[in-house]
Amino acid sequence: MKKILFPTDGSKIAGHALDVALDLAELHGAQILLFHAILRDKEPEELLNLNILADDQNLTEELKVLAEGKKRSAAIEEILSNPNLPEKYVPPELLQKIGDLILNAAQRVCEKRNLKSEILPVNGLAAAEGIVGTVEDLNPDMIVLGMRGLRQIESMTFGSVSSDVCRSVSCRCIAVH
Repeated sequence: MKKILFPTDGSKIAGHALDVALDLAELHGAQILLFHAILRDKEPEELLNLNILADDQNLTEELKVLAEGKKRSAAIEEILSNPNLPEKYVPPELLQKIGDLILNAAQRVCEKRNLKSEILPVNGLAAAEGIVGTVEDLNPDMIVLGMRGLRQIESMTFGSVSSDVCRSVSCRCIAVH
């Protein structure tokens, strides 16, 4: 085994998955490929639950302002084409900063264990689509990802992203609870 893809949304469960990915990388001498898809379907309140925001007080304050703001109005066509459209808009630049923080935090964990890692460019596609595309492009030996993400409803079920990914890829896939 040479490459392990680790997609992360920065959630607590993703942290557990990173531990598993690092154990496997250490055991097999593999490199960790760190992947993040922009959290474009998350509300500002959900993003405020990310532990990595403790590293950036300005970003936290910006998200608090957005969380207190008005809900956006969307046309029915927009809602039907994207049922996960958040009610409060988070600018792409903020989502990029959050993605960078998440990936840099994961890389620091890799470095503490003296394991090789590579940060892949933050991906603008929907999470499952981005992960599957990355698997097709990079052909990792394995994917290790969290079973559930940031949403409350996901905490009760097998997450839709992990489920979609595990059904769609041909490499080994471990979904961590």
